[in-house]
Amino acid sequence: MRLISQKNIGYIDIEYGKSTILLKKEGCWMILAHTEDDRHIAMAAYDSEDKARKVLDDMQKLYGTYIKCEGGAGIMVGSGYQQAFCFEPPKTFEFPENDKVEV
Repeated sequence: MRLISQKNIGYIDIEYGKSTILLKKEGCWMILAHTEDDRHIAMAAYDSEDKARKVLDDMQKLYGTYIKCEGGAGIMVGSGYQQAFCFEPPKTFEFPENDKVEV
């Protein structure tokens, strides 16, 4: 899944699976992505811990809804062969602006 930063931070697009999400308080609650190359990238800022945690919870729930399909096993239908079908939608999560989060 791709993570897209808040618009007010700029356009940052990182891969969810190659980062660790951190929550840090620095005057406001920051959501940071800690990347494989040891960088901390600001993805979002919220005025309360509750808002930041709600957004992280929403992100994890969305990530859990995706089913990954690779290849396909044959399914026998009578004497024929049918390829398994799976649609994999685009996987993105855009961090909402502070005023859009309701706790």
